[in-house]
Amino acid sequence: GRQFLDFVRFKARGGDGGDGCVSFLREKYLAKGPPNGGNGGRGGDVIIRATPDESTLKHMRRLCLAKRGQNGLGGGKHGMKGEDLIIEVPVGTIVRELVPEPMEEEETDEDAQSKRESRWLYYPRAEPIVVAEGRVNFFHQAERMLDEEEKYLEWKARKEKREVVNVDLTEPGQEVLICKGGLGGYGNPHFLTTENRSPKWATRGKKGEEREVELELKTIADIGLVGVPNAGKSTLLSAISNAHPKQADYAFTTLHPYVGTVDYADQFQLTVADIPGLIRGAHRNIGLGHAFLRHVERAKLLVYVIDVSGPSPIEDLKTLQYELEAYRPGLTQRQSLIVANKADKVTQAKENLAKLQEEVKYIPIIPVSAKYEKNVLKLTSVLRKEVERMRLEDTERKSLEEIQRRKKEEEEALL
Repeated sequence: GRQFLDFVRFKARGGDGGDGCVSFLREKYLAKGPPNGGNGGRGGDVIIRATPDESTLKHMRRLCLAKRGQNGLGGGKHGMKGEDLIIEVPVGTIVRELVPEPMEEEETDEDAQSKRESRWLYYPRAEPIVVAEGRVNFFHQAERMLDEEEKYLEWKARKEKREVVNVDLTEPGQEVLICKGGLGGYGNPHFLTTENRSPKWATRGKKGEEREVELELKTIADIGLVGVPNAGKSTLLSAISNAHPKQADYAFTTLHPYVGTVDYADQFQLTVADIPGLIRGAHRNIGLGHAFLRHVERAKLLVYVIDVSGPSPIEDLKTLQYELEAYRPGLTQRQSLIVANKADKVTQAKENLAKLQEEVKYIPIIPVSAKYEKNVLKLTSVLRKEVERMRLEDTERKSLEEIQRRKKEEEEALL
């Protein structure tokens, strides 16, 4: 089967609340004690958390359910909260909520009545509630109390206007709450009044929230390698980093993205992403490239791997730039570098390299032989220099944004 997944949809559901308990204190010499049923525990939440230990969404299930809250017990023991379901996803995952179209369903009186009746739990040996004329119906009082509470919760939900989830998890440990668990039911002491000293009913727990969620993984790497099939991207990645992707002498050897880490002697590290080869028409879902182009969107530096031993390296470069621009306008304006690979093939490569250097003046070109690791040290030095510069710019930009945010908060506080 397919070993790499970067896009998945699933349903998430918070745990249902535990039911309340109908119980009464029973002790020696105390035949009819007060009610002491515990409340049900709240259902577990569904939380999505980013972790560097995951690299694919392959482990995702179609339905993710949090644990149900524990039922209340006698002796005033409340139920435990249901265990939260924590879904770990790779860093760089975008979490989107899919909002279904509202369906107009007319609720009949029978459905409404059935829904009201299903809220309640009764004492096992309780007799049918029969109230003599002129006496207070305690159960109706409890129903009115519950109706008022539900109206308040509906009003509160409308006022808060729940936002649609759309979060980009770019930091390890960053998390987002998808579904809240349902509230636990009330035990019978909740309905104790000065008149009704022995309520023989409790309520069931509420249902947990349910949402349909879409996850899209965009690999976070400092450098993105792009090239036509069989240009030597995987060989280059294995030459400069600790990754070992499959290498072979045929097109589309790489079937899914690889991310490698380049380690330097002074503990400096940078990450490099290799995606499957791009062919003309990749932005229209031809070949394998379109499915994985999203993985170079986040790259700070684009590296075009060009096979200078091939028949037309200039055409290969134009094809790559056209496909990237057609997929997302402005992507080719990003900082770029050209790696002229297979430069060890003297006759053809030397002529093509000269033509490429003459044709392309606006992008730096570094000739290498990834197979024999020639000129790789120069390449890694240039990559480090560019990445360090861009990281410094990102840090300065974030610091400026933080200063502006604090300044805005201070101005709002003065107002």
